[in-house]
Amino acid sequence: MFSLIITLMIASQLVVPFSGIVLGANTMDGNFPRRQVNTSFEPIIESKAAFVLDMKTGKVLYQKNGYEKRSIASLTKLLTALVFLETDPDWSKNVTVTQDDRVNGGVLVLKPGEVVNLKDLFRLSLVASVNNATMSLANSTELSYAEFIERMNLKAREIGMKESSFYEPTGIDERNQAAAEDVAHLLRSALNDSLIRETLLTERYEFYTVSGKFHGVNNSNKLLKSYLRIEGGKTGYIDEAGYCLANLVKSDQAKEGIVVVILGASSKEQRFQENKFLSQWVFDNWAWE
Repeated sequence: MFSLIITLMIASQLVVPFSGIVLGANTMDGNFPRRQVNTSFEPIIESKAAFVLDMKTGKVLYQKNGYEKRSIASLTKLLTALVFLETDPDWSKNVTVTQDDRVNGGVLVLKPGEVVNLKDLFRLSLVASVNNATMSLANSTELSYAEFIERMNLKAREIGMKESSFYEPTGIDERNQAAAEDVAHLLRSALNDSLIRETLLTERYEFYTVSGKFHGVNNSNKLLKSYLRIEGGKTGYIDEAGYCLANLVKSDQAKEGIVVVILGASSKEQRFQENKFLSQWVFDNWAWE
């Protein structure tokens, strides 16, 4: 058996470096999920980094540059949502959207001066990644802006993000960085909250401002409409980060799912295709009991 595993590892090295292989201890122990011994090569992922984490056990099922710190763009908004919910928000509160140069870029839905309910801001932030909605959320709490950012960094450490740093709530700042492993832990933690999970699964969100103006946005996560059983995820993009995507994906075998992270893809389509391809590869090559 051992010689067969070594042979497979050598064969895999023809297409990927050993750094991308998650065999060894994960294969030799008796715990599930367990890597199946077969002739399948490791997947070739062109994005800068990728990571797959078992939702139930936290076992690493695949990684490529998964421990290297990188800009993560709007994946930051998952952490912002967690910190915002900690403040026990008053969902009946209405907020006036202000102009803020720190959130230039991204999807523009709300104009300065519009008055919007907190629940609508929350959903805009996660469904369509609207930067000024996210900034308005952070500014709506009793924490000062500096205190909110400090709490983001503390929260990151609490949920196991070892290689992360955050400077603002939206992800527009390239200094908002984390390893792909950190992002997996972030999504895993975020989806433990039922409101975040429900919001991330919303394919289209429509609402009216206090003055009666209608807005409608589509979810930026195209894989919600794929054959995969997506249980929540988030997209992100700035030039420095490339195209990013994190999803929780379930199957009949992996009933609690796997967290699949793609960072630094070269296009929107690549992040979706590689997230989908990597999900299927893991389901085909790992066993759950």
